[in-house]
Formats: sequence, C-alpha cells, structure tokens
Amino acid sequence: MLIGSIKEQTNAETRVSLTPPIIKKLIASGHSIILEKDYGIKSGFSDSEYLNAGALVSNNADEIYAKSQIILQILPPAQEKLELLTNGQTIAADFRNFIFTYIPKDLNIIRLELVPRTSIAQSIDILSAQNTIRGYTGALYALYHSPRIAPQLMTAAASIKAAAALIVGTSVTGLQAASVFKRQGCRVTILDINEKSKELAQSVGADFAMAPNKEALNELLTGKNFILSAAATPNGNSPQVITAEQLNYLAEGAVIVDTTSHNIGLETDTETNMHYHFYRNLYLERLAPDTASVLWANNMYNLITLIAKDNSQIDLSLNYISPMVYTPRPSHIPRPPAPFYEHPNITR
Repeated sequence: MLIGSIKEQTNAETRVSLTPPIIKKLIASGHSIILEKDYGIKSGFSDSEYLNAGALVSNNADEIYAKSQIILQILPPAQEKLELLTNGQTIAADFRNFIFTYIPKDLNIIRLELVPRTSIAQSIDILSAQNTIRGYTGALYALYHSPRIAPQLMTAAASIKAAAALIVGTSVTGLQAASVFKRQGCRVTILDINEKSKELAQSVGADFAMAPNKEALNELLTGKNFILSAAATPNGNSPQVITAEQLNYLAEGAVIVDTTSHNIGLETDTETNMHYHFYRNLYLERLAPDTASVLWANNMYNLITLIAKDNSQIDLSLNYISPMVYTPRPSHIPRPPAPFYEHPNITR
C-alpha cells in the first residue's frame, strides 16, 4: 500500500506524521512511502534520513496526493489538495475546526481528534500523546520566563521560599505540567470542579482545590508565581476560569501560560507588564517537534496496522475506528447553498 505525506501547509507547524524509524517499520510490513522534498526539516529529520529508511522523495505534492492510497498529515491540507483525492483514498489528520466543503463520497476521512478516550484505543490516541508534551513544554516555558527560581533553598545569604504553581484542570496537559513544576521544587495545587479529580492530583504530588465562588478563587490565586491553565468542557470547549482582574492577586513577576483559548480572560495571546507575563499557545507541543513527531508517527503506525489489510484494502469497521470516520454527503444530495459545509461535531 502506498502511503504519502506532504509538508504541513501551516507555517507555524513544526511536527510531521512520519519519522524515519517508523518508515522502516512500515516498509518492513510491505508498504511503500512517498514524501515531499524537505518534509521533515522543521522537525530535525533530513531527506537523506528518509531516503536511507527506504522512502521515496518527490518535489510534486499534488502527485503524492493523487497517487497515495493513504495520506497522513498533522493538520488538514488546503481544500484544493483535498479535492485531488478520490477513488477510495484515505486521509488521516486532526480535523478540529476544519470547514468541510464538498468532499467526494468515496473518500475516507479519518478524524484523529475523535479517537475514543478508552484503553483499547490508546495506541492511536494522538490527543493524549500530544497533550503530554504540551503540559511539559508549557511548564518549562513558564519556569524559563520567571524572574525567580522554583525550589526552596537554604543559603548563607538568605533562605529562598519555594515558588507556588496553580494548575487549572486535571487534563493530561495539566497533570504533566503539575509533575514538571513539582520536580522543579514548586508547591503545586491543581484546581478542578470535580472532586473525583483529587486522586489524580495527588498522583503527581500536587494538592487539590475547588473554588466554589469568586472569593475562594481569589484566595487560591493570591501569591501564586505560576499559572498554567488546561481546562476544557466535555465538548472540547474551554471555559473562562480566571478573569483579567483576578490576575492582580498573583505574586509580582508571575508567569501565566494558557494552553486553551479562553481559560484566562485576556484577549491578546501575549502580554507583559510590571506584574505578570502572559502567554497563550494552543500548540505548545510544536516547541518539541522531534518528540511530538516521534509520538505522532507511532500513533500512525498503530493506525495503519489496524486498518490496512493484506489485500491492499482499508477496513474502517473496528468499533473504535468507525466513530472517527467522516462520511461525506451522498452524491444524490445537492451541495448546500452556502459555499461551506461545517460538520456539526467540530468544536470551537
């Protein structure tokens, strides 16, 4: 089976779906791989590494899309690239917030962001893997930009009190960030609305807190040196938890990292003043593209192993694969009058 991938068309994206070691494994399993020239440059993988692994390298991205039976990407390509695909081809990517125009009915679209959060699907769970890196890099970003160090120290000059970190949400991102702050010597508290999350917080050595009202949250924020927010609702949306005014309760020089779109009530993605440094980034995993790509590629190898059959056919019938498949509109249903069709399950 011919598996293809092109360079990510979003300039900010540093990750890739396939790494040289995974390509070796796929080729050993009987597949062929074709990649666009300079495919892995941003992730630190050279064309020569891919060639040595057995991949083909092409200058023609359109040809790769037209020929490949399976396309693997981090994010969806531009619409004109999608329109090159047909005849039972399969594309897998993170389609969150993607606007679908008319798609050929015989194209298989695997929405990787819809992987069930169950133990049986862990081997293809891109979200858990990428969020682990997001929490790690988010905590390191905060520690690096702080004007103070994190651990408690006793010196001949003075005693240094341990920094205090507040994590918003017991998500994979939040728990990983908490463990990093804890290892660096911070006093760590995790805030969540679900009391059942207390055990998760304690598993990474953090205290657990709930803030039933504004006054309780203000008290929890008072004197904190670090905030990392990673809270989402069940439908994937991120609620506002902390207002801009409440940031005044933080310690001077505090660093706030928002890994969501709304947890912290600031409109800008960066803000630095005399009181705090704020940074919002929904893709902090891009700061560690090597590791992020390695994990993604492993997820993709596991996915291919599950869906690719010996007769070069794709089987998407597994009960934890089929919910991830986007079914285009049947051909007998006319295109909608508006130029875009948005899938109702896409969260913003």
